[in-house]
Amino acid sequence: MDHIHLLCIIIFATHAPLASSSNSFHFDQSDTHLSVNANDILVIDHKPTSPFVFIGSGSVTTRSQYGNYRIDDFDESRVPLQKFSVGKQEIGEGGVVKTRVTFSVTGCDEKGDVAVDFVSSPDSMYAEFVAVPHGFNRLWIRLHAEEGEKVYGGGEQFTFFDMRGRTFPLWVQEQGVGRNKSSLITLLSNNRDNGGGDYYTTYWAQPTFLSSRKYYAHFTTTSYSEFNFRFDDFHEVYILSGSPGKIHFFTGPSYVDLVGQFTAFQGRQPPIPEWVYNGVVLGLQGGTERMLHYLKMAQDNDIKVSAVWIQDWSGRIRTSFGRRIFWNWQWDPNHYPGLDKVIADLKTKGIQVLVYTNLNLNQEGNLFKEAEQLGYLILNKDGNSYRLDYGEFICGIVDITNPKAAQWYKDRIIKKNMIELGISGWMADFGEYLPTDAYFSNGKSGMDLHNEWPTLWAQINREGVEEAGMLGEILYWMRAGFSGSQRYGVMTWAGDQFVDFSLSDGIASVIPAALSLGISGFGLFHFDIGGFTSLFNYTRTEELMFRYGEMAAFTTMMRTHEGNRPDDNLQFYSNERTLSQLACHTQIFHALNRYRHAVVEENSVRGIPVQRPLFLHYESDPRSYSVQYQYMFGPDLLVAPVYEAGVETWDVYLPPDDWVFMWDETITSMGDETVTVEAPIGMIPVFYRRESQWADLFRDVRDVRNKLYSDVDNGYCSRDKPCP
Repeated sequence: MDHIHLLCIIIFATHAPLASSSNSFHFDQSDTHLSVNANDILVIDHKPTSPFVFIGSGSVTTRSQYGNYRIDDFDESRVPLQKFSVGKQEIGEGGVVKTRVTFSVTGCDEKGDVAVDFVSSPDSMYAEFVAVPHGFNRLWIRLHAEEGEKVYGGGEQFTFFDMRGRTFPLWVQEQGVGRNKSSLITLLSNNRDNGGGDYYTTYWAQPTFLSSRKYYAHFTTTSYSEFNFRFDDFHEVYILSGSPGKIHFFTGPSYVDLVGQFTAFQGRQPPIPEWVYNGVVLGLQGGTERMLHYLKMAQDNDIKVSAVWIQDWSGRIRTSFGRRIFWNWQWDPNHYPGLDKVIADLKTKGIQVLVYTNLNLNQEGNLFKEAEQLGYLILNKDGNSYRLDYGEFICGIVDITNPKAAQWYKDRIIKKNMIELGISGWMADFGEYLPTDAYFSNGKSGMDLHNEWPTLWAQINREGVEEAGMLGEILYWMRAGFSGSQRYGVMTWAGDQFVDFSLSDGIASVIPAALSLGISGFGLFHFDIGGFTSLFNYTRTEELMFRYGEMAAFTTMMRTHEGNRPDDNLQFYSNERTLSQLACHTQIFHALNRYRHAVVEENSVRGIPVQRPLFLHYESDPRSYSVQYQYMFGPDLLVAPVYEAGVETWDVYLPPDDWVFMWDETITSMGDETVTVEAPIGMIPVFYRRESQWADLFRDVRDVRNKLYSDVDNGYCSRDKPCP
C-alpha cells in the first residue's frame, strides 16, 4: 500500500472511530413480564400476550426446478411459552457473564421448556438456545420492535432495501426472472419453468438484520428461516428444524461503528488485485481468434482493459435457454488453441485472462468420471451419484463436505487446471442448486446443508488460492452466499438481471442489492454491464447498456457479459457508439482509481462497504433512511443512477451537507432537498462533498469526462476527440 492510500485509511478511520466498549444484558422482570436490554437497547419484551418464544411441530416438503424452490411448510402446532424463570448470574474468566432464562408452557398439557443462555463478554453478546424439547421441529422468536423502526440486511435483497412491513423467506436459490408476480415477464417465466421468482428470492440469503434503533441481530442457524417484519411491536423470526443456534447482538454509537463490529465478527474481504483497477474486464467467448479480435478492437477504440474473461474456456453446448458452457473444468485446446501461450503473452502487456468454474461436472466429461470413480460426488437415496438437470444437460456435484473431495477440487481444478495455466481469476458460479434430498459425506441432509453450501464453496476457492500462494493476485467472484461467505469471498456480483429497466429485476435492482449486501457484511460488489437474461424476445438496448456502463464506473469493478443469448443482444463491440461509450466509462473509472483504492482498502481494514446507504453517514437525516436507489460511493460521493428509459433529467435527494454537482461545479446545494439535474447518457448524476479531501481529484474526473464528451445532447463519446 502506498503512503497516499495509507493516509486515506487513517483519515477515514479517524472520521468515525469504532467504539470499543463492554457488553452486557440487563433484565427487568415482574411475575409475567420480562424485558431484556442488549446494552441500552430493548431487544426482548416478553409478556403472556406476546412471548419471546413459540415452539411447534409440522411437516415440510420441497420441490425445485433449475434452482427455483417451492417450500410447502405445514404447521401442526404452535405453542406459546409464556412462563419464564431467570437463573443466577454466572461470572467466568475473561469477563464472561452468563444468565440462563428458561421459557415454558402455561396452563396446558404440553411439555416443553426452552433454555436460553444470555452470554456477554467484552467483545461479544449473544443469546444461545441450549435446550429445545424433543418432538418439536420449529420455533418462532419475537424481538421487540417500535413504530417507525426500519430494518435492513437479510443478505442480498433486490426489491426492498428497508424490509419493514414484509416477510422474507431466507433460502438460497435462483433470484428468478421477473421477480414480480404482477409482471408479464414473471408470468412467462413461471409458465416456462417456474422460474419467475418473487420480491424475496435471492442468491444470497442471510439471517441478519440491522435496525434503525442501532443494533444488529444475527442468527447463526443455517436452517430455512423467515424474517417477518409485518408487525408494529415485534419482529418475528421463524426457524425450521435444525438448531436455532445463537442470536448475536451488536450495539454501537453509530452505524459506521456497528457495521465495523459486525464485519469484524463475520470476516472481511481482502484487497482486490491491483490489475482490477486498470479497466474493464471484457466478457468474450468463441475461441482464441475471436477473443483476440475483440480485445484488439477494444484497445484500438481507447477502452481501458484489465482482463478478458472467457467463460467458455472448457468448451460449449447449446440449449433452449441459449449458449451454455461445457462444465468440464479444464482448458479445451480445440476451442481455444494456443491459449497457454496467449495467456503468457497478454500478461506481459498487462492483460489478465479469467475463466469460469462451479462445483458441478457434466456427466459427459472426464472430470465427472474421475470424481465418480473416486467417490467424490454427492449421492442419492440409492447410494448412486446424484445427477441433476441444469437445463438440458446432466451433472454430478462434488461433495466438498468430504475433505478428500474438497482437496481434489482444489488440487485438480483450481491449482492445476486454472492457476498453473496462468489464469488470474474466475467466476465461481452457482451454489444455489443443492438438492434437499441428497446425501453427503459429513452425514448432514441436503435440507440442513442447503443454505450453508455457498459458504463451503467460497471456502474452497479461498483455500485453493491461498494454498497456491496467490491471494491478492487472483480474483474470483461469486453470486451465491450465506453467513460466513464474507470471510472467504473476494468479490460478489449481482447475478442474472433481466435486460430491461424494471425495478424488480432490471438495472434498478442492483442498487438495493449492493446496499443490503453491504449491510450484511460483504462490501465488494459489481454486476454484468447490460444485464444478463434475455428471453421472450427482450434484448438489450443501447440506452440500457450505457446506463449500466456509466453506473459501473462508480463501483468497485467493471465487467461486461455477452449474456445468455449473445447473438441476439447488443455487445460493447456492436457499433461505434457502443465502443466509444465503453471507452468513456473506462476512462472515468480509471480516473477515480486513487479514491477507489482508498474506499476498497477501508472495506478490508474496517469493513465499511464500498457502496453504502446514505444513512450510514447521515444518520440524523430522517429522509436518508428511505433512499434505496442512490448510494454513497465511499464517504464523499453520492451517486444517483438513472434507472428509467427515455429520460434526460433526474431527481436526486441530497442529505444535509455542502454538495457540488460533479459535472458542473456551478450547481451546488446545502442538502436536505431534492434537486433536478441534467442527466443525458454519459452524465450519471453524481455529487461530491465540497469539503472532501478528494475534491481536486473529483474536479480532475470532471475534466476527463468533459474532454471525452463533445456532444452532451446525444451523450456519445466523441470520435473526433479520442479518449486521452
